[in-house]
Amino acid sequence: MKFVFQYARATLCIIFIAGSIATAQDLQQQLSKLGREAAIGYTAPILSGWGNDLNSGIYYSADLHNVLGFDIGVNLATSKITNADKTYAIPSISLDPATIGITSVNVSGQNKAIPVGTKITLISGINFSPTTTNSAVGSKDNTVVKTIGGSSVVISSSDPSLNGKIITLPVQSQQILTLPGGYDLGSVGLGGVPLVAPQLALGLPFGLEVMGRWIPPIKTDQGKFTNMGFGLRYDIDQWIPFCPVDIAIHFMTQKLTFKSNSDQDIFTGKATAYGVAISKKLFILTLYSGFQIESSSLILNDYTSYDSETGQSIFVQGFEINGNDKSRFTVGARLLLFFINLHADYSFAANNVLTLGAGITIR
Repeated sequence: MKFVFQYARATLCIIFIAGSIATAQDLQQQLSKLGREAAIGYTAPILSGWGNDLNSGIYYSADLHNVLGFDIGVNLATSKITNADKTYAIPSISLDPATIGITSVNVSGQNKAIPVGTKITLISGINFSPTTTNSAVGSKDNTVVKTIGGSSVVISSSDPSLNGKIITLPVQSQQILTLPGGYDLGSVGLGGVPLVAPQLALGLPFGLEVMGRWIPPIKTDQGKFTNMGFGLRYDIDQWIPFCPVDIAIHFMTQKLTFKSNSDQDIFTGKATAYGVAISKKLFILTLYSGFQIESSSLILNDYTSYDSETGQSIFVQGFEINGNDKSRFTVGARLLLFFINLHADYSFAANNVLTLGAGITIR
């Protein structure tokens, strides 16, 4: 999880949004205890939001450039956060019994010491109160998790005489975890999960336009990330006599990567979009809309976390998060002042996306 938060911090810094995604070791340790399912619950909203952002800002007009005409600019997309994104449920917690004061077990009338590496799995609603806590995009408030005294749990141990044995938790409720809150992204900047994307478009013969996105490697303490994308647009209205509007179809594919300083893949995102756009120019103002079918996925690779409390290395299996948006309808407006291009649009989808952009245009 530390790597995900490092990446988020770098992204937010790029667009000058106050606050950052933390990289505290204690958060990494907590998520390692909770395991893969809770790690997904915590990070899914921000990863899905980035996927939605990648497929945003592809066009601001259906009037394609003339041959060798171009524009270069920057888009800022922010995927809106829903109330459901702000929290997630914790189904279970895996702990070393010693952390709650259980160091031995009665076996055949004798107390037997619990070996290192033994775990007990606490179940929500049985061993601890059903807990809903804040995700990475939710409130900054911490969540305290306490045991339900006197409940029964099952031991998981390499010692056959202990494995599967049922023990009773101490009657007095105990605090077992304090989960850090989120980063309250709903109240920061534009109120969503943000991502910035520089973009270049160049006019080609036969009504074609090529698009490119590229963020050069940006280094953080844990590694470096890049974003690369390629797209094509095609002029449809050239085949429609006296067409009162401009019509174009488009395709865009992108890949975002985060690598360690030793060049190992840590985090990978992919996005693909197909769509059609319609626009109408009214002097310096262009109104546009479009429909798009899209997909995105973001993958966190396997990683190993060192738990300073137990002195053990904990392996956490990587996972993949798919963007919520599968299609979108977009409306927007572009203002062209000589060669300065300013545009804004709003996409209606599973998670609505607001996109702002600015750049230089030579038609």
